[in-house]
Amino acid sequence: MNKNKCRVTTTEGKEFVSEGSMSILDSALGAGFIFEYSCKNGQCGVCKTTLLDGDVEEIAPQQSLTKQEKQQGMILSCCCEPVSDILIDAEDLSALHGIEIKTLPARISSIQQMSPDIVEVVLRLPPTADFNFLEGQYLDVIGPNGVRRSYSIASSSSQKEITLLIKKVEGGVLSQYWFFDARENDLVRIEGPKGTFFIRDLGKSLLFLGTGTGIAPVISMLQALDEKEGFVQTHPIRVFWGNRFKEDFVLCPKFKRLDVDFVKVLSRQDDVWVFETGYVQDVALTKVSDLNNLQVYACGSNEMIQSAKRKFFDSGLPEKNFFSDAFVQSL
Repeated sequence: MNKNKCRVTTTEGKEFVSEGSMSILDSALGAGFIFEYSCKNGQCGVCKTTLLDGDVEEIAPQQSLTKQEKQQGMILSCCCEPVSDILIDAEDLSALHGIEIKTLPARISSIQQMSPDIVEVVLRLPPTADFNFLEGQYLDVIGPNGVRRSYSIASSSSQKEITLLIKKVEGGVLSQYWFFDARENDLVRIEGPKGTFFIRDLGKSLLFLGTGTGIAPVISMLQALDEKEGFVQTHPIRVFWGNRFKEDFVLCPKFKRLDVDFVKVLSRQDDVWVFETGYVQDVALTKVSDLNNLQVYACGSNEMIQSAKRKFFDSGLPEKNFFSDAFVQSL
């Protein structure tokens, strides 16, 4: 089999063919398999897997892999293409099967400035649109001049409209639109849903880490859980939300059935701040004890996520119990 047509097999026994110069991840998605992924450009490390047999070629920098991880045979499936038949240790996420990525028109139902640096945008889709997603996923908004940016969904799938929390990026092309030019009833396009960030196991304690607007998918997941018929909470649920400025704590979520320990963490000292101060991952680690019976879900800055991974793993959290969705900034 030549370089342009290689067979990829997983330790689960799933098989597909990678053709042309597509990444392993894109080939898998094209074949109907869904491996872990988020940014798709090598920065977040979510698509990390182990190459057990065969050879691959790097088609984009694997920025989030350490030298030690590379020596251990780890690769990023979004950054490599096979040059021979290969065997990888990757799991096909069956929960995402049947969820189709679509491009749809959407109109702005409302846009509200929540703080100097955060706006809430509510989008409505055409009445006939069939847009299904798992809470925790994100979508791309295609705005003026075709500029595309990714935003996590803050609403649950049961709601008729889609809510986004958008943080201002200095010099950002779409930030200019959202904060100064956007108006109700404007037409944009969305593409999604995307990503593999969703709750996996309700039989464990849940700990969520969010920085900035990384709280959006956390709220989405918890709203869905609060609405879930027959769900009875038997384990603790904790949320640690970090911001640099107290004005950016723009949400005060309330749940009808869930008992959620919701902790606000300011990363810088403030004389009138009465809640936690520091970094969310550090504060969270002081509040938990049984790491073997814990699942951690982290969303926000890539720096926070990489730090949280190291610190939680060093403290004894099994690597299989950490899930993340990193915000990789684009202007």
